[in-house]
Amino acid sequence: MDGDVILACQNRDDHVTRAFRVSSKVLRLASPVFAGMFRPQFEEGNLLLQKECPVVELKEDDASIMSVILEILHFRCDIEDDNTDSETLARLAIHCDKYDLSKSLGPWVAFWFGKAKSVVTSTNDLGRQLLAAYTFNVSKEFKAISETALKTVSPGFEDDWETQELLASLPVNIKDAMSLRIKRTLDVLETEVQKVEATLRLSLRSYETSQRTCTVCGRTHPEQAKRCHRCKSSDLPLNYCGRDTRIAEYFAILRKAELWPTLQPFGNCSISDIMFRILCAQTDVNHACSAGQSCPLFVNLAKLTDKARRVEKKIRGFCLLCIREDYEWDESKRCTHLYD
Repeated sequence: MDGDVILACQNRDDHVTRAFRVSSKVLRLASPVFAGMFRPQFEEGNLLLQKECPVVELKEDDASIMSVILEILHFRCDIEDDNTDSETLARLAIHCDKYDLSKSLGPWVAFWFGKAKSVVTSTNDLGRQLLAAYTFNVSKEFKAISETALKTVSPGFEDDWETQELLASLPVNIKDAMSLRIKRTLDVLETEVQKVEATLRLSLRSYETSQRTCTVCGRTHPEQAKRCHRCKSSDLPLNYCGRDTRIAEYFAILRKAELWPTLQPFGNCSISDIMFRILCAQTDVNHACSAGQSCPLFVNLAKLTDKARRVEKKIRGFCLLCIREDYEWDESKRCTHLYD
């Protein structure tokens, strides 16, 4: 189909003006906004009647994004050349929303999300994908992306996002909902970590270990040692795994995993980071006593990991319909919408 109008706009990055010869009939069919724009009573429509192939300036649009959209609408886009990342996806969503093109480009929206998800390099990319899902109004993608973001975004993310052009335009209630759910989940995980001490105090039984400790210099030796090589003392009583030693070792494990003191990690780390540290705390334990894996220390570390995994598993993404219904997010509200 021959082009009868030229659309002119600038690249956002280098401000170079690009011109696209397009078919006004194609644009009218694809977009209610373009259909209205090219009516005779509007300036653009008037130009189309008076001049042959008039130039219409789209001053607020990004030429690099409009190029993708216009090539698709005119069946000139090669899918092999598509390199959509999260930022491009968000900008495509904004332009498609402006011209009401989401229905016309429906199959491409799913393709773009697939491409963008394969090149996520930061949590900011998740924020851009959330903006795209919200703007394209795709509930399934919004729920999935928000679930991933809840697990991987760190507390205080909203301050960083407010300084960035695209992320600052994400609706406030989405950021508020994320911030609240992240904090509540981290609070639950922190409580579980702290509760282990009280549980360990209930275990009164002691067990022999395979180590001895010098009463003079405090150096630890294997069970078969007869004399301390450092201070020559032969007073090397056998160590026991008791309630107090297990509690002390538990906190040493937490410090090594950077989970104690809890204020810093649970105030600054993402849920996935905390989960990784809890797993490290369970697996990186240098403890041996006659109880073996039945030692209360091992048992409670395993229970902590299990509880933490259950907490993480309960994390669900947000319902887009609920987000749109309530500008001020209410965490206590139950979703009543049904999805396939």
